[in-house]
Amino acid sequence: MTKKDRLKQLIQDLHAGQPEDVVKTQFQQEFGHVTSEEISQMEQQLIKEGVTVQAIQKLCNVHASVFSGSITDLHTLDRIDRQPGHPLFVFRKENQGLYQLMEETVKPLLEQYQSEPSAANKADLLASIRQLAKVDLHYSRKENLFFPYLEKKGITGPPQVMWGKDDEVRDLLKEILQAEPDHDTLISKISLALEEIDSMILKENDILSPLLLKNIEPAEWVVIAQESPAIGYAFNGGIEGASPSDANHWLDQNSGKLPDNEPVVEQVEPSGYIKFPSGVIQYDDLLHMLNTSPQDLTYIDKDDKVRYFSEGKHMVFDRTRTIIGRDVRMCHPPRAVPVVEQMLKDFKSGVKDHEVRIVTPGTKVLLVRYYAVRNDAGEYIGTLETTEEISGIIDMVNEIRQNS
Repeated sequence: MTKKDRLKQLIQDLHAGQPEDVVKTQFQQEFGHVTSEEISQMEQQLIKEGVTVQAIQKLCNVHASVFSGSITDLHTLDRIDRQPGHPLFVFRKENQGLYQLMEETVKPLLEQYQSEPSAANKADLLASIRQLAKVDLHYSRKENLFFPYLEKKGITGPPQVMWGKDDEVRDLLKEILQAEPDHDTLISKISLALEEIDSMILKENDILSPLLLKNIEPAEWVVIAQESPAIGYAFNGGIEGASPSDANHWLDQNSGKLPDNEPVVEQVEPSGYIKFPSGVIQYDDLLHMLNTSPQDLTYIDKDDKVRYFSEGKHMVFDRTRTIIGRDVRMCHPPRAVPVVEQMLKDFKSGVKDHEVRIVTPGTKVLLVRYYAVRNDAGEYIGTLETTEEISGIIDMVNEIRQNS
């Protein structure tokens, strides 16, 4: 039995109910160490054999605990992420900042609220959670900038599992801040959120970082650095070598590594005029017209690959150029993939030509519409997604009705 097969068997034993300490002892006796690549291959093989991403998610923290302290990659790799301002340097330093925020601010405030559940102590605690909720930006950079490059190398297991765990943290923080849970529930949910964030820090540092160092090329790191400000950072300062200004300085020093004749992101650079059956328009005019539209536009081709998105000033969803050529399934969290697949199946078969969804994050109202794009022969050639924030329009309609 190969090492990969034995690792897979140990994880299957965990899923079957074998105690964590027993499996950890077996692992240490038989192997002693493991590489991030072996963990990646093991997770991907489990998914290929029918174990759902959600099932792996449930025991993801246990997996990390079993392998904790045994992952050797970072000791042998060329650590380019030790350069201040490098995207992975910033990412790992954010983890230090998140850990420090939890240990020095959130946990003491949680203990204070537990011993004295006053309104003032609760307000201080929730203020610290709002600060911690910026972990969403940290996760979004990982999902939208790091993961596409791993997927291009065939590494899909860890990204899917991590994204699912990220969404669990997001859901917990949203429930804490928006649902106003009672005293005991609040304490329970905050404790769980801290545990989950801490566990993800371990996974990102010990499993994800080696995979990124092994698989992302220098020029690709430059693209990641270029796109990072569009998403944002968990901290705007206070972390040496990891502030936005440090990231900008690193980019300035390394931008020459992106060769003009070998773009990492697939691009088409038309010039002059583009002729359509209904008119002629200059490329530059078309570009700015599409980016002026109040709707975010995203187009995927018949092979389900993202081929275009508009870049308006007020984009509703995070879109970075690293997603060009990415399978649209990988652009969504695992729990949303079955819905995406069913919609594409209906579009391709002709069962449906469009779908409409309303999404209400916070005070926003998002109108998301999907259209099957067909050629003159009626053949499916892709899908167009349009997204628009319409709360202002709803307010206008309500005002007109009230005044009529």
